[in-house]
Amino acid sequence: MSKGNTPVKAGFVQRNQWQLILGAAVLVLAIFLGWKYYDSRYPSWYEEVRLSDGRVITIHQKHEYYDNYGTNQSWVEIDLPELGGKRVWHSYLMPQRVDVMNGKVYVFGVPRGIRQNQFYQYPKHYLVGFEWTGGEFSRIPFLKIPAEIRQEENVYPCLPIPVVKQLTLNQKTEQWCPVRGDKWKFGKMIKIADYEALAAFYAELAGGKPISD
Repeated sequence: MSKGNTPVKAGFVQRNQWQLILGAAVLVLAIFLGWKYYDSRYPSWYEEVRLSDGRVITIHQKHEYYDNYGTNQSWVEIDLPELGGKRVWHSYLMPQRVDVMNGKVYVFGVPRGIRQNQFYQYPKHYLVGFEWTGGEFSRIPFLKIPAEIRQEENVYPCLPIPVVKQLTLNQKTEQWCPVRGDKWKFGKMIKIADYEALAAFYAELAGGKPISD
């Protein structure tokens, strides 16, 4: 039967070859455009990070990113013995630091705008901190993060321009993220007073005061 059907199949292909080629081209284009959309909406990269104890680790960042807005949420994959292997810190923040102090893993970041600020209940210091508690990254009052590691960013909070597969320490030393803000300026060095002023400003817009630590 199969031998008898071969000429029929061959004839079908010959009669419809241009339609088949066009269909395949459309499919390839759809896959490519879908990949481009995902890649632009969820840019990701590997990044070298120096911890305060001198270790250099490689993390993996992925952001949900919108043009003319910025980062809505982020995922940071961290591989540390103190975590028992690879763990992912997911937040509605722009990540600013990953570090270890006295055997404890701390991470913190900053809300991009009003929606994220509302989600974290208008944090008093604007920055939002977490500690690894053995099963998850649990939110803690920001000032409970050791002072030594809340003075400076060591993680890129913005997207590298252009987005690269690997962001090295040398690249980060040569060029950090652009300074953010209008009335208050926010760069690699963290000035808590300025962040607190921004927290009060956003809370006032909502008719209240900063309420969470």
